[in-house]
Amino acid sequence: GMTDVTSTTWFGTEVVYVHLINFLPVTAITSELFDKTYVKGERQVLTNTGSVEKAWTGYLISNEAIIDPNKAWTEAQSLISQQIDSGSSKSQVLYWISTRPGFLSSTTTVVPDNDNQSSVNPLEDTKGVVDTVSTGSASCSAHDNCVKSELVGLCCPTNDGTMLSCCN
Repeated sequence: GMTDVTSTTWFGTEVVYVHLINFLPVTAITSELFDKTYVKGERQVLTNTGSVEKAWTGYLISNEAIIDPNKAWTEAQSLISQQIDSGSSKSQVLYWISTRPGFLSSTTTVVPDNDNQSSVNPLEDTKGVVDTVSTGSASCSAHDNCVKSELVGLCCPTNDGTMLSCCN
């Protein structure tokens, strides 16, 4: 009826495409247009979307970097430039992530063999990436109280082994 709302793009009908088409291109102004509050609000919608085509993963990871650049850095290690959108590259995504507030250059990453899945959602745990930041709930983004405190990176424990009070 009159109160129904639908959205679609040329790329598909999933909400993630509507969000990410507005996220393009990723430039210095992107973080002004997509601030932490906005991205956090969209996060729940994007997390529930399921898989996206590999071409979109660079943008989805760049979006995640606004909230948790250390988790995004780990996720970006599995990107292959030839498999993501031609408007981006792995090096561009890594540069974007490394310039986000809260990025720790000491973020630890382990990337095992990729199982060449045709689609992935970097907001979900995948078999293609082992994230030593978030596996074991070390990432601040894995703890509601740390997220509410707007902490990013490693909280539970921190790099030096300290457990912060926000860890639940």
